[in-house]
Amino acid sequence: MSDQRPNVLLVDDERATIDLMGAVLETQGFRISLCHTASEAIRMLETITFDAVVTDVVFDGAAEGNQVLAACRQLQPDAVVILMTGYPAIDSAVSAIKGGAMDYLQKPVDPVVLAAMVHKALRERQLAQGDQGLKFAELVDILSGMVSSTIERVDPYTAGHAERTRRYCKILGEKFGLEPYTMERLELGAIAHDYGKIYLDDLGFLTKKGKLTPEEYREVQRHPALGAEKLGAHPHLKEVCTYVAEHHERWDGEGYPRKLKAEEISLPGRILGVVEVFDSLSTRRSYKPVWELEKTQSFFAEYRAKAFDPDVIDEFQKLLEVHGEEWIAQPQKDLIAAGIKLD
Repeated sequence: MSDQRPNVLLVDDERATIDLMGAVLETQGFRISLCHTASEAIRMLETITFDAVVTDVVFDGAAEGNQVLAACRQLQPDAVVILMTGYPAIDSAVSAIKGGAMDYLQKPVDPVVLAAMVHKALRERQLAQGDQGLKFAELVDILSGMVSSTIERVDPYTAGHAERTRRYCKILGEKFGLEPYTMERLELGAIAHDYGKIYLDDLGFLTKKGKLTPEEYREVQRHPALGAEKLGAHPHLKEVCTYVAEHHERWDGEGYPRKLKAEEISLPGRILGVVEVFDSLSTRRSYKPVWELEKTQSFFAEYRAKAFDPDVIDEFQKLLEVHGEEWIAQPQKDLIAAGIKLD
């Protein structure tokens, strides 16, 4: 009987470390191969097929883990790659993800956490490969993990933004009687709407103190289309990609990226656009404080039938009359729960 366990390659020059990690991952349902140098790992990639590769970044002072990543992308593009690093530089981590790594962990690595991350990464690979057996709850889990491991690491102040946007979109979508399939796709779009930001050329704007330059603003305008593109061709995500691409379009046609107008924008896309703006205004950022409820309501009233669908705004304003103070306060509660200190 063949061994159906996922095949994982562990690469680290600290022998005691990967011996322990390998033993734990074996108990978590993986078949493990160990090696201690980048060159040895590359030779193994040339001869053995792996489902996942977990590699240190720095070997004896040299960043040879990037060589393992490059070799894996060339020799085994379907394998997921997770990096381990004792030098947690955000720019390097983002660069690694752009280069094909699925995620990264800061040393010392908890083997149980690593096992969970590998399992998650393999589910994300199912998503990328269009596995139609994935259920809605699994898609929620995968997309939530993708967001938390990318955007929320780069900009911790966005902690909880995706989940709050999902929750408010569901409440508002129910007001418009969205049928269950469309509602699920709207929820997924709400979770993943900012995913494209991780693929921008410069992520400094995410935490910049002050107004964006015209060049930076043009750069950020790329993220809806990038997010739709990077979410891939999974058949369950066709509508999700549409809503992600639309969430910065405007009722008056002055939005981006396609300058769609009025009902050229899908109803879920129009709902997501309103809710995303609301939660952004409610979130304290490096460049602005939290907006008070009255100011937020006035803003939506001013831009009704300009930036936003008037019918969607009318329903959302009703919700703010009931839930506004609670929703305005929620981002700060989520930041505290995530252990993020407010200045």
